[in-house]
Amino acid sequence: MRELRILIVDDHPGFISAAIRHLRKQPWANVVGTAGNGIEAITQCETLRPDVVLMDMAMPEMGGLQAARLIKAQDEPLPFIVIASHFDDTEHREHALRAGADAFVSKLAYIQDVLPLLERLATEETP
Repeated sequence: MRELRILIVDDHPGFISAAIRHLRKQPWANVVGTAGNGIEAITQCETLRPDVVLMDMAMPEMGGLQAARLIKAQDEPLPFIVIASHFDDTEHREHALRAGADAFVSKLAYIQDVLPLLERLATEETP
């Protein structure tokens, strides 16, 4: 199982703290940074080169959809982007995927949805 370098992006520090607390329990998870909006996420991706970006859809200054588009336009290797939102419906899921996200999870079931997804990524063979 490989280690995943993870960047968490959310405008709520409490949400970031809770996500970090849960991810620290996983031997394959290494939270390498955090960001409070999409602009910071782009900068952090350029600097840290995470394997995975866990990003909120709605944030001030720049939301997750626009940030996902810009992150996916960066140089390789590109991170696996997971967009999270309280709005869990087909329309929001489709917007996230069209913006370049690799997955969408509901914030209402965040840990239950994101941990199995990340664990699957950690067990995949690297290219």
